[in-house]
Amino acid sequence: MPQVVLRFVFISEAEKPVVTLKVPDDMLFQEAFVLAAKRQNKDATVLSATFPGGSPIPGGTVKEIAERSTNIHVIDPSIVG
Repeated sequence: MPQVVLRFVFISEAEKPVVTLKVPDDMLFQEAFVLAAKRQNKDATVLSATFPGGSPIPGGTVKEIAERSTNIHVIDPSIVG
């Protein structure tokens, strides 16, 4: 099964802001997002994920998202405001 490396950049984290995951390309993006959030001890339900530049991520599989970008920006609205 092919795998994809996603790089989650937690914009609001000063220390250790990047989580890199190697996941199956048929995994739902939301599952990978939750895994990345757990690595940062964050609650994925309060975070938002965007492509670099701010475009929202519509969901789908990791492969579908990676075709557009393997870098994902994660924002915690409670910190950013």
